[in-house]
Amino acid sequence: KLDKYAASIIDRCFENDRDFAINILARPAAAFYNVYPLKLALQANCRAFLASKCVQKHLDNEWYALICLYLL
Repeated sequence: KLDKYAASIIDRCFENDRDFAINILARPAAAFYNVYPLKLALQANCRAFLASKCVQKHLDNEWYALICLYLL
């Protein structure tokens, strides 16, 4: 249940300010001992959070950046 709540919060942030929401994912969370939110979500098996629009967009951006670097 908490998983779905976290997904709805990050997606609401994403709807209001995409850059801010993606930035939340890309930085360590001080409230969780500087662990990255995605790492925490993976360890806790938060599938709804990992499937959220914001997380998927962040992962798309990461993959795109890696592909661009590889092709250069």
